[in-house]
Amino acid sequence: MLKDVVLEAMDIDVDRFTLLYWKTEIGSAVGAGDELVVVEAEEEKTALSVLAPCSGILVEVLAKEDQEVAIGDVLGRIESN
Repeated sequence: MLKDVVLEAMDIDVDRFTLLYWKTEIGSAVGAGDELVVVEAEEEKTALSVLAPCSGILVEVLAKEDQEVAIGDVLGRIESN
């Protein structure tokens, strides 16, 4: 079953971010709660991590480095165990 990696609302008052980099490559195993993606809030100059929603294999990356992403965007997909 595929599970979306979604940019969830953060504890800061920003809704747009820049994807800085993926910490995991396609085909890599991940555990629930592992850091997958690092994004930056331009206005805040704060880097934040997006965590894996489940364990499995990262099978798809939909957002690339330096791409602007917003709350609710699907960044990638995990094939869950």
